[in-house]
Amino acid sequence: MRKRKNERRRDKKPFPIVLMGVLTYLALLAMLFAVSTPEQYDLRAGQVSPITITASKDVEDIVTTQQLIDEAMAAVQVTYRLDETVEPAVLEALTNAFDRLNEIRGLDETDGSLEEAGRRVVPEFEFTAEDLALIAGMDDDTFAALRSDTLSAVANLYGALVTEGGEDEALRKLERDLTAREAYSEAAIDLTSRLAGVWLRANIVVDQETTQANREKAASKVEPVIYLKGRNIVRSGEIITKTQIAMLEELGVLKSTRSIDVLMYTGVALLVLLTMVMVVTYMAIFEREVLRDASKVCLLCVILLLTCGVCVLVQQVNQFLVPVAMGVMLTTLLLKPRLALIMNIALAILNGLINSGMSGSFSTSLIIILMTSIISGTLSIALIYNKTQRMVVVLAGLLVCGANMLTTLAVGLITETNTTNVGSWALWTGASGLLSGILCIGLQPLLEWLFNLVTPAKLMELSNPNHPLIRRMILEASGTYHHSIIVANLAEAAADAIGANGLLARVGAYYHDIGKLKRPLYFKENQMGDNPHDRTDPMVSAAIVTAHPTDGVAMAEKYRMPRPILDIIQQHHGDTPVIYFYDRCVKQNGAENVDIDDFRYPGPRPQTREAAVVMLADTIEAAARTTPDRSIEGLEALIRKLIRGKMDDGQLNDTPMTLADVEKATEAFLTVLSGVFHQRVEYPEMEIPPKKERRRAEDEAEPEEQAEAPKAKRGRHA
Repeated sequence: MRKRKNERRRDKKPFPIVLMGVLTYLALLAMLFAVSTPEQYDLRAGQVSPITITASKDVEDIVTTQQLIDEAMAAVQVTYRLDETVEPAVLEALTNAFDRLNEIRGLDETDGSLEEAGRRVVPEFEFTAEDLALIAGMDDDTFAALRSDTLSAVANLYGALVTEGGEDEALRKLERDLTAREAYSEAAIDLTSRLAGVWLRANIVVDQETTQANREKAASKVEPVIYLKGRNIVRSGEIITKTQIAMLEELGVLKSTRSIDVLMYTGVALLVLLTMVMVVTYMAIFEREVLRDASKVCLLCVILLLTCGVCVLVQQVNQFLVPVAMGVMLTTLLLKPRLALIMNIALAILNGLINSGMSGSFSTSLIIILMTSIISGTLSIALIYNKTQRMVVVLAGLLVCGANMLTTLAVGLITETNTTNVGSWALWTGASGLLSGILCIGLQPLLEWLFNLVTPAKLMELSNPNHPLIRRMILEASGTYHHSIIVANLAEAAADAIGANGLLARVGAYYHDIGKLKRPLYFKENQMGDNPHDRTDPMVSAAIVTAHPTDGVAMAEKYRMPRPILDIIQQHHGDTPVIYFYDRCVKQNGAENVDIDDFRYPGPRPQTREAAVVMLADTIEAAARTTPDRSIEGLEALIRKLIRGKMDDGQLNDTPMTLADVEKATEAFLTVLSGVFHQRVEYPEMEIPPKKERRRAEDEAEPEEQAEAPKAKRGRHA
């Protein structure tokens, strides 16, 4: 059969569950940020350090590294390139300049036109009066020779290459070439040199792109100076340098900087988020029922925060005294073992972060916390799974103690050389196992009470015959009590057969009829001959009978019964009709005047396999009491008929039971009932003779035995 979606679940909003997840995430972040924030100091360069500060993570010595980079870049040779466009451009400019200077020659320097002509013909050059006079007085041959020699000398300069930055040297060479010709005055050579300097440019220029690329390549090869985590940056009593201050600023341990390690906080936030996503994804695939239950999600969040909070506190004593297994045990006992497996991994990650944040070092301690948590947590789940005795938690604590010590020794022998330290760590991790068991024993009842949980220990307490409701049933409704005992045996056997919670089915069966305590004499099993229904209207009788599930829920709520028990009490009749009173009412009033819905139980129909088997066990036990045929075949036919009737009425449609489960439950019911109604040997009627006294018979036989003894002895000798 297919399971229908429960309308109540359909109405539930995911907002409270999402809100709890967000609040839990923020609380975990606050906890981790608090333990990860480094202590800050008021230090300055040139001050004597009062303390020794160790690098909490790898930190770069930025100052020294930059010095090495600058040296490497400065050592790179400059790269040049030939600019072939420079020489023709310079020669053309000088040629044009000499051509324009030719206009000045022959002008009269007294009328003021010479100075104006100089500014007009060669505006790029600032002529002095002496320059203009020199040009104006120069004859044609001298001017032509100067022009030719200057252009020739400049061409020679470019032939020998003019390097960028060497322009002045090129001009001096130009002056030397012109002087060597011994045809020009010093003033003429100086004027020519200055004139050429206006347009002279280097044809061998620096290749900026190639040079910069070479410098960046050299800089990239410089290894940064790194202070590895755990290395002392500043030692007590030393003078603090600017280099050390820069590293302390990088670590965010100086009060003056008020810096925040954004990268570290981002990494922590991302890792916590991924851990929670891992847990939620696992629950969405394997534990959907838990994920849809706001109460259980809240409990899971409480266990998560409680475990991490306790780990933060105990790490003030020692970093290895972290009771991670406490959260794993609580999840196993209060929720589900499979859920505890993923919680074990999540708690190992989170408490590894807490340990690393408080110690300031992501090293061996982190590995030890992760390994011990995963290994010992898994072993503790295997030990306490499906166990009801609280003493098992103590044994689990001892198991975690031993597993932690062995795991710590193994990891320590791999990563450390100081065996003394490893032994000390092993003792502390062993103590964390014992602490986990003690805290679990103390917190389990408290969380059971706060969340009203149905746990094996809680169910064992509720199954105690001294419970007030059971005591009342024994005294006030003994028939109902004995009926409930047999129903409990039937329900537990069927639940175990189909893989449901047998203990829950048994305890639910103990209390399924406690509503009858309100009017015990209106139920057949408690009547001593007088039946008040004989004097009661059938509709009133039906109302009294069908009210007992609701009355039972009200009584159970006063004693804070867990929700699954209340569901079994409420659902054990589903919405089946009370046919007996319906038939009486039809006979009295006619079928057209009677609505069968007035004779139905209020429901709802069973929603769980445990509630379903209690319903079936209740029906089968009541019918088996009155059946005349109690043979194996007769009981099997009766069981199958009753179960088929419930299925045809749709009473099992809302449960996750399959047809295979129904068949297994049928066989379990038959096994229990065949034991209850087993055939006995019929004892014959006869008179039993009085018993003889054994002692007296032995005393009478004693003299005869003594007399026979010598004869026997003689006979043997003969």
